[in-house]
Amino acid sequence: MIKKTKTTFNTILQEEKVYNNCGIYSKHYSISQKYGKGTLVSHSFDGLFIEYFHGNFNENYIFESKPLVNTLEVSILTQGGKIINCKHTGEDLVHEEQETFLSFSENLNGFVKYYKNVVVREVKIKLFYEFIKKHQLISLFSTVQESTNKNNCNSFIIPICDKTQNILTELLTDNRVGILKRLFLEAKVLELVSLQVEQQKKENNGTESLVKKLYTVKSIISSNLNEQFSIKKLSKKVLLNDTVLKKEFKRIFNSTISEFSTSMRMNKAKELLLHTTKPIYEISDIVGYKNPTHFSAAFKKNSSLTPKQYRNTYCEV
Repeated sequence: MIKKTKTTFNTILQEEKVYNNCGIYSKHYSISQKYGKGTLVSHSFDGLFIEYFHGNFNENYIFESKPLVNTLEVSILTQGGKIINCKHTGEDLVHEEQETFLSFSENLNGFVKYYKNVVVREVKIKLFYEFIKKHQLISLFSTVQESTNKNNCNSFIIPICDKTQNILTELLTDNRVGILKRLFLEAKVLELVSLQVEQQKKENNGTESLVKKLYTVKSIISSNLNEQFSIKKLSKKVLLNDTVLKKEFKRIFNSTISEFSTSMRMNKAKELLLHTTKPIYEISDIVGYKNPTHFSAAFKKNSSLTPKQYRNTYCEV
């Protein structure tokens, strides 16, 4: 059961260092040992707030924070997970690692759940109206505000793409100071937000688009039987949330991704056993099993015969 704390996230932090350099107000914190361990670094200037968090908690906690007015928030998780409560739908959003989440702040209730002993690495960005107006992002702000009021909040959680990962790496390894730091942070945040909105436009949350993506997943698996794809890797390829991909694939095709993948591999293996003289170890590799013993076990589970028995039984003399 999740323990609810009455403190805000900020009250569990111990201030280590605070400084101002060329208008960038920076703070370094550590997590109080009472709650867990980790670090948090934040930078803020001219309506822009960036926070880097790396840590874990001793217990399950729900932290409360006040939703901000006229503010866009971007949360990028590279490790761990959390649950965010969405105000206008009342639903809990499962935000997992290797995912990004863009939201209009007023749509969030301000309740975020973190779990015991789960290491979290997160980059959080807040664009206040001052920053939005300065960079002439009013139309973008209005679009996101309108969309997040109309749509299921889960549709705004998408996998981290390679470009986003590259920008994150630049942010986390940057050593600039002063005005160069300020210009760098502004540029990278604008690039990240632009990329996020672009990806979400491509999402097109209609059923037709979703079904097309599910068929794309089937095609990826069928065309690359020698490669084992994780759910996370497939979700990144089609820009769908892991949970949505698994649930909708099962609903549309009445089969899990794992079941479909295994079926395709076994069918291909049977074809090769009957119509070629390829050795079993080679067939094993062709259908994605690097270990022939594992292949034989999977084949027997599927066909009640070992690959050798299947070939001897059904191959025409």
